[in-house]
Amino acid sequence: MGDHLPPRPDPDLVEGDGRSFHLVVWLTIGVNGLLGLLTLAGWIGRPASCTGSCSWRPMGGMLWVLLVVVDVGLVLIWAGMGYLYLVAVGQRIGRRISDKGDGDRA
Repeated sequence: MGDHLPPRPDPDLVEGDGRSFHLVVWLTIGVNGLLGLLTLAGWIGRPASCTGSCSWRPMGGMLWVLLVVVDVGLVLIWAGMGYLYLVAVGQRIGRRISDKGDGDRA
């Protein structure tokens, strides 16, 4: 009698459209590509007298700093998307276990 629990109300995850995912992917590729090019250009543009001990600066100045800040934001977005994906996987596993348990009781 006391072992039958009412069904737990699972909140449905909001499924986004594919456009937002593609936007994040292309934005990540673009920002990291620009950061890589500006960093490589700064390393290649070092004075010839430096054999490796001189400090180097990436090209772009404030643009590089701004792109790094945007890239950190993109990392947080990817972490949030990964968390939501793992929550959805856990919900699917919980539903399967719940459905399997309901089939055994019937």
